[in-house]
Amino acid sequence: MATSHNAKITMTRKKENTANKHHNRRRNIGRAILIALSVAGILSVALIAPNALQILTPGSGRRGRRMSMWEIERALDRLLNGGYVEKVQRRGNSFIQVTGEGKRKLIEIELQNARIKTPAKWDGRWRLVFFDIPHDERLTRDAMRRKLKELGFLQIQKSVYLHPYECYAIIQAMQDFYQIKPHFHYAVIEKIEHSKTYLKHFNLKPR
Repeated sequence: MATSHNAKITMTRKKENTANKHHNRRRNIGRAILIALSVAGILSVALIAPNALQILTPGSGRRGRRMSMWEIERALDRLLNGGYVEKVQRRGNSFIQVTGEGKRKLIEIELQNARIKTPAKWDGRWRLVFFDIPHDERLTRDAMRRKLKELGFLQIQKSVYLHPYECYAIIQAMQDFYQIKPHFHYAVIEKIEHSKTYLKHFNLKPR
């Protein structure tokens, strides 16, 4: 009985792993299409093929089997239905272009994978982020706080965060994604009070 039960558990786990692999593959193909469109601006439907996508998104075919045309068509249908891309007609030919929602999705993907790089040598400057987001947008404010902490920022006041390393591109992506530019500020400074506390927190030596 125990052997039979263990076999069922093993089989269930295998099915779950297979389902997860298929889900991740579908998501990666959709992401490859969005990236290709963001690079090219607009693509002929005839060019949305495995070879074209792998040229426009280097590294997309490095692991596992390459994309099939059937998988690409399915992924494209999901993107169209989700409003991330749209079909347009030009001179009798069909083209695909990324929508505003698709661009937001790309920024979301970028933020999910974002990491602040640690340089070989600290430049001695602090990156300061501060914001004053209206109370009726508190969900956005809370999401911002979670993301900043995830990126390694230190909260030094209620809506003021500190980091020692270059991160402007990530901050810009956050401003675009959360659509809070008027309420969100970024500064680079060389001196700050209580620096000893912050140096200790980030395991840095004074310059």
